[in-house]
Amino acid sequence: MRGIKFGRIVMLAILALIFTATGSMAANRDFKKAKTIRIGSLGPVQLAPGIGIHNSTKMAVDEINAAGGIDGKKLELFIGDTEGKPEKGITAMKKLILEDKVDVLVGCYSSGVALALQPYLARYKIVYIATGTASTTLTDNVAKDPKKLKYFFRDMINSDRQQQWATKFLTEFVNKKLGFNKFAILAENTMWVQAYAPNLKKDLEKAGMDVTFYEMFDIDIKDFSPTFVKAKSTGAQWIAQIVSHAASIPLVKAWQDTKVAPMGLCDVASMDSKFWEMTGGKCLGEITYNFIAKAPLTDKTISFWDKYVKLYGTNPVYTSGFSYDAVYMLADIIKQKKSLKSNDIISGLENISYTGVLHSATGFDKKTHDLLAGRYVMPMVQWQDDAKQVVVWPDEFKTGEYMLPPWQK
Repeated sequence: MRGIKFGRIVMLAILALIFTATGSMAANRDFKKAKTIRIGSLGPVQLAPGIGIHNSTKMAVDEINAAGGIDGKKLELFIGDTEGKPEKGITAMKKLILEDKVDVLVGCYSSGVALALQPYLARYKIVYIATGTASTTLTDNVAKDPKKLKYFFRDMINSDRQQQWATKFLTEFVNKKLGFNKFAILAENTMWVQAYAPNLKKDLEKAGMDVTFYEMFDIDIKDFSPTFVKAKSTGAQWIAQIVSHAASIPLVKAWQDTKVAPMGLCDVASMDSKFWEMTGGKCLGEITYNFIAKAPLTDKTISFWDKYVKLYGTNPVYTSGFSYDAVYMLADIIKQKKSLKSNDIISGLENISYTGVLHSATGFDKKTHDLLAGRYVMPMVQWQDDAKQVVVWPDEFKTGEYMLPPWQK
């Protein structure tokens, strides 16, 4: 019995060593010995933001390979389906690291999913650039525990900066240009909006505007007609929607059916060029920011946009540009350092200034690893006749004039 027991202990110890070795070999490979460079792309394959991540990472990988790869080494892309759920995200990440043995990670839609992944980065010592998450908690965590979370970077605009841009749009365009000063705020009750919505309300009121209606709703709600009726009864002249995970299609249909005030701020589903078809055209007149548009954000933006549409038959969504740029930044650093060591990649990212499709000098804060302040624009795009998505603000990127919803003309 003692021999059997001892044998089991030895076997468990061997398995533990194998697991530890597997984990340590998952990243930090020797660049000279590596035959290929392995990129892991995380995102829900069923949802537009995840599709945007995977499409754009593939596009970047294919372009880099067509140009000769990195010192003659080809890039390989491996897809991890998070399904937009924390537990599925962890499973997908572990598979990419332990089975596919990727060297770096990009992507992820949903701050909740990214938050679940963060603790595993130190275990596997792998660099991860998040391209579809907004909660400031993620980068605050890096500042609080840099030793463990130095592997995490975010190549996307955080929720605080989105809120600041939202205030700018509503005050400069909606209030000063259109003359509206009574606002309704309709926001989903999710992690990334917890500070966004109340701070937007405070900023509008501080600027002298009246928030006549304010509601944070559960993402499971499907009937928004009562909400719009209430907002209309308060005399709201503009509805600022903040929606990413909630049901955008019934929201937009109820908005048009109740013929309430113009609506425009953030609706992630409405960024998708297929949204017109999905709503039967009822998104006509709705505005959302999209982070990317067919406008000269940089010298690379329009050519990226046109190629993406040609390849995939749909417009890029907000995660597309961030993910595309992330792959190129990683490739540039790996080529420059001739290294797959995480510490070398981290050092490179902390000092990078990269011209991408979204900004001419993309870079990261050394303390938080968040996207540097001011390294972005957020074009406000409106659905107009014939299913056109038109940039109406800011003026330097405008591709058309703002139009009132059809029932207000």
